[in-house]
Amino acid sequence: MKRDIAHYTLVRLLPQVDAGEFANIGVLLACPKQGYFEFRLIKRYGRVTRFFEEFTGELFLRVRREVEAELRHIHAQIGRSGASDHALVLRVLQDLTKPRESMVRYAPLRMLMTDDPEAELKRLVARYVQRDGEGLRQRREEALTRHVNKVLRTQQLAHVFEPDEVGPDEFPVQLPLVYERDGQVLAAIKPLDLTQDEPVKIYEHGGLWVGRLRRLKSLGALPAGMLVPVDGPKAADTRRYQAYADIVRELGEMNIEVTQAANNERILEFAQARVAAA
Repeated sequence: MKRDIAHYTLVRLLPQVDAGEFANIGVLLACPKQGYFEFRLIKRYGRVTRFFEEFTGELFLRVRREVEAELRHIHAQIGRSGASDHALVLRVLQDLTKPRESMVRYAPLRMLMTDDPEAELKRLVARYVQRDGEGLRQRREEALTRHVNKVLRTQQLAHVFEPDEVGPDEFPVQLPLVYERDGQVLAAIKPLDLTQDEPVKIYEHGGLWVGRLRRLKSLGALPAGMLVPVDGPKAADTRRYQAYADIVRELGEMNIEVTQAANNERILEFAQARVAAA
């Protein structure tokens, strides 16, 4: 089947415009040759509200309704016949993606070739919206690491703990905060985000790190001092909290110390004690 030109944009949510951090919450795709103009927006907001803690579910739903109303209005304006007018569709999309000063923005317009725009829309949603949950998790874990670094800086210890690989050549593990002296790894800190929106995701991500650290231990390469500052769900969220507690327990069974990411005092005590012991 002949492939036709399609244009698409990502719907982005920026709760804190100054910070520049965003989450992709939808995709709009138009294929004028086939009279196609459709969009998809996420319905579940858990991962967004857990990453952007100041952004409530109620606010998300209100913003989503506004975005949906805007896109449905555009869809109605173009109509079935207008969706086949390439110049009209392109002009509408270019106007939509112009820079705007609001928490909802549209990514610069992109183009692709497709013979099935509906399938293409699903693929884009899977790639940029559903996988964006992983991006949020990574950014949250990076934020936890920056927090620990900030704590270490209060006692001039940030330069002592640096990113490095731990383990033998056949199983190297990259850790964000490693204390090494005379070529020997003496301690490491690995902030861990366990706030995912479903228990299975907490088990998957936590289990990934439990597995990595267990393998290092079996190879005799786990640092003697290992601290895992964690951020997890509230106890009232029983199913997610149980998954979180299971991961914490499994880390403890390997004699790995776990503390709350907000426990600045314990993080600092751990770092100071390990440096002093060397």
